[in-house]
Amino acid sequence: MITNLAFAYDYVSDIPWDKNPAFAFSDDTDKYLSAFKHVVEFIPTPDLKIRYTDMVWDFNPYFKHMNDDSVRIIFNGLPGDLVDYCKFFVLHKIMMNKKISTVNVRFSDFKSIINQINEESNGKSFVLITTDDLLDAVKSRNVSSSTAHNLYEALYQVYYFIINNYKIELPVDLGIIKELGVKAMKLTKTTVDEDKIPNIPEEFFKKIVSMATSVMRDEKEEYNIRAFCCELIMLTQLGLRLGDLTALTLDRLHSMELKKIHKTANYIHYSSLKPSKPHSPMLEFDIYCSPLCAEAYNTLKKIRNQCQFYKDNDFLFILDPVKNSRNDFPVSKNRFNLMYRQFLFNYLPEDAQRPWGGIKPVKYITWSKEKKQIIPYMLYVPDTRQYRVHLCTELYNHGVSLVFIQKYMGHLTAYMLGYYVRPKTDFQEDLDFSGKFIKEVAGDGITPLGGDNNGEELQTQIKVFINAGNYNVYDDIDEIMKAFGDKIVIRAKTGGVCVKTSLIPCSKDKRSDRIMCAYGLCPNLFHMFYMADVSYFNFKQMQKTYNANLKSGHKISAERELEKMKDVLHRRLIPELDQLDETMSKKGMDYVLEHYPMLYDIITNEANIRKEIATWMNQN
Repeated sequence: MITNLAFAYDYVSDIPWDKNPAFAFSDDTDKYLSAFKHVVEFIPTPDLKIRYTDMVWDFNPYFKHMNDDSVRIIFNGLPGDLVDYCKFFVLHKIMMNKKISTVNVRFSDFKSIINQINEESNGKSFVLITTDDLLDAVKSRNVSSSTAHNLYEALYQVYYFIINNYKIELPVDLGIIKELGVKAMKLTKTTVDEDKIPNIPEEFFKKIVSMATSVMRDEKEEYNIRAFCCELIMLTQLGLRLGDLTALTLDRLHSMELKKIHKTANYIHYSSLKPSKPHSPMLEFDIYCSPLCAEAYNTLKKIRNQCQFYKDNDFLFILDPVKNSRNDFPVSKNRFNLMYRQFLFNYLPEDAQRPWGGIKPVKYITWSKEKKQIIPYMLYVPDTRQYRVHLCTELYNHGVSLVFIQKYMGHLTAYMLGYYVRPKTDFQEDLDFSGKFIKEVAGDGITPLGGDNNGEELQTQIKVFINAGNYNVYDDIDEIMKAFGDKIVIRAKTGGVCVKTSLIPCSKDKRSDRIMCAYGLCPNLFHMFYMADVSYFNFKQMQKTYNANLKSGHKISAERELEKMKDVLHRRLIPELDQLDETMSKKGMDYVLEHYPMLYDIITNEANIRKEIATWMNQN
């Protein structure tokens, strides 16, 4: 068996198999021969290979353009008798095709609990730690049900490995730990919002962007802080994962000429590691780049030659060395976050020390020249993921479908749809959505489409109501919504908006009403030009269904799907594209992309989409 496992030496050298729980690796099958290849990108060079005796297993060199603590496993700090057990636990999990970052989370949570017990009990031996010790340690942390589940799961997995593979009797009841973990998971499902990342308060967000922009444009500022502010601005505008942002290279900003409207659109083309599979091409995405973001990108590209490392790599964001800094690239999350705190403390001291809802305080220590001593402060520092939340929420509040946000932000699972944006299940009381719709209809002059062609009448009646109350549609939206009461009830629908008024009553037959709503036939269902991305997505899905039915010999079903497709094109996509053209003609492409960035693909490919529509409309 040792011979069969020797392949692991390509990744971790000098593994002492004589110490290992041989039965843990006794499943002598081919799956072990490719285990590491499923969780890393490539075999490192010999000088970067991990040695078993290392107390830090850094897997970053096994990935391209990665410098992340999530794949840096630190065994330091563990009681001596646990080190070998945990190293083989890590090896075993990787050989079972578990992601290194996931294994690291489990190991680190286990290590954290054990060290807490050791500290509180003045060095209690691992073999004497009981079930009650473990449970008390978890409960003492007063954490959310989701975090509690992770802690219980970590304890269960590591203890299960040790007890079952080393045949050691420990005073720990795995059944109790597993049961508590399951209960915590069930509780998490009933309190889905407790671990969700909150949005950044808009006031604080605007101050951060404004100050970062000012520093970026100030040529007298020191290079490192200007470079950081460029990167921070890009984070606020793009909402990328921090690892994807710091890995951007010099060739990622692109422009596209939109000849039809004589405008230029900028976009960032990036690769994302998180949703990608190892040993497969990295998944790539295009994301709209606002004018401010493009300015930050170009400024950083221009000034980076002030950094001593600018010739050594092609990363966009590089920093000069400072005391206690590491200069490996891409810039590590730790160094980015250190500069992030320094920026807030030095340039927004009052705001950074002011409590903000949804932002957790962190300790920041700095040297005081006046007092000649180290002074600790508590800073309110938005998590970098909160900028992702902010962007997703802005997209959602502008009517972008969650399906589009999922694709736009590089998520591949439906679970993530609501992680950064938390839509309500009942939109009747979603005043933000309702207020936005009223502003667009009565203030921006966007006539709702659909609704049995009652859009103009609805728009007129809303304006009459607002004028009669002497309201300003932009300043008095809260008062307007209160005044509407139940006269106008607005709910978001996938790719549309339901507006119920006395002018357009629902069907008296509830069953018919549900069917009409589900199939988009209800006279209360309206839509706007900025929903064209959802309509186009539905159009493409219908094409797949049509072709699948045709290929399977289900001719009648294919014909029905074709008729449904033509109906959707006639009622939705074509009118939306026409209204899009009209809006760009009046307000310009920059306005449309700034307010509705999800239309980038539609705008840049409209000519081809029109041809595609014509082809299918003529299909028999």
